[in-house]
Amino acid sequence: MTKSVQQFFKKLLDLREGAEDRRTIIDNIKDDSDVSSARVWVLIFAIGACSVGLNINSIPVIIGAMLISPLMGPIVSLGMSLAIYDWGLMRRSFRNLLLLTAISITVSTIYFALSPISNAQSELLARTSPTIFDVLIAVFGGMAGFIGISRARHGNIIPGVAIATAIMPPLCTVGYGIATLQWNFVYGAFYLFLINCIFICLSALVVSRYLKLPKREYPDLAHRKRVNHFITIIIIIIVSPAAYLAYTFVGQNNFNQNAELYIRDVFEAQGYVVIHRDVAYSRTDSRIEVAFLAERFSDIEIEAFADRLPEFGLDNTSLNIRQNSFALTEEEWTTALNEIRGDEDKVSALEARLEAEQQSFESPARLLGEARAINQLVQNIAVGTIESGTAEASAQDQTIVLLYTDATAAPLTISEADGFKLWLQTRLRADDLLLIVSPQPTMPARDIDTVTQE
Repeated sequence: MTKSVQQFFKKLLDLREGAEDRRTIIDNIKDDSDVSSARVWVLIFAIGACSVGLNINSIPVIIGAMLISPLMGPIVSLGMSLAIYDWGLMRRSFRNLLLLTAISITVSTIYFALSPISNAQSELLARTSPTIFDVLIAVFGGMAGFIGISRARHGNIIPGVAIATAIMPPLCTVGYGIATLQWNFVYGAFYLFLINCIFICLSALVVSRYLKLPKREYPDLAHRKRVNHFITIIIIIIVSPAAYLAYTFVGQNNFNQNAELYIRDVFEAQGYVVIHRDVAYSRTDSRIEVAFLAERFSDIEIEAFADRLPEFGLDNTSLNIRQNSFALTEEEWTTALNEIRGDEDKVSALEARLEAEQQSFESPARLLGEARAINQLVQNIAVGTIESGTAEASAQDQTIVLLYTDATAAPLTISEADGFKLWLQTRLRADDLLLIVSPQPTMPARDIDTVTQE
């Protein structure tokens, strides 16, 4: 009984079971890697459909385009050629992959350059930040794809792999970045495409070795050694960045998890409403940036928050708390509001934004910019309030403004200072405003002569 069970599982798990003849597998993969006019046109139409899907944020259209994409063939063929030491097939596969990649980027760039919709949808943004899961998808998808090719009846394996590995959307995203001159899209999406290619190729290489596909024999022993050495070097070149990328993505994934746990336990668990978060991973200098709905923290509190970073495994990480929520960009505010689900929380967020914009409107930095537009002598502005010590006046604080001008130039005249006071009273809606100008304003010489004559 035990022996029959072992034989059952051995047969069930043996990848060679049900596979086609080894020579047939090689011929099928070679055929899939070739470039013909029909495949070029299929690729052009598939890239066009995928670009439209990304442009209008339609997932069904993107999936449909990936189903007809011929990009998988050269990548799988490249991995197999490395396994069987076929130098000619490797060169042809690499050349075909470069050609199909160039066509894909060109077609998508032309489309996005002509498209009236230029803003980046969520499906485009999703192709700019690779994670460890993209590596795993490429590995599992590449292995499943090669196993499917090795069978007489592929079934739905190859279309499934084409969807899972998603090779085509990153290339369309590269075209979008070139068309709109947004290079972060180009770098991020092409990085994701390279990850998919490298790990699919590596997976095909591993499965080819497991299936023991016959290696290419060269009649000249010296020639065979040179080819074997060269292909071994290529394999090392491919495996090295693959291992590094996997290691980097593991570190990035751990950092993202620790950062989310830190934000949740240190801030959200204490009742603080986080409306903006941005985490950036680096092996030497990571960063966490957060902004809150209405909270303001002192320097001592911020330092205490930062001291807790090592508790969550966030060494070499800096904490940046954006105290003034009006510093958020329009895009950041939109993202924050979209992430808030409760209506009451959204109302509170909008009220906080209105208050923040009011603070921004009355901030000294804003006043300084407007004051310098009136008179270039203005160097700095400080705004505050004075609370009177008498019982009658304590109910209404007085606004005080310190106006500093260039000490190396002639001071403001009294009439210019009066003009600034009238402007500030209107601007700050403070009739009882005390303006102190430094250096002290002077009376123009002609006014002094008039007073002397009188």
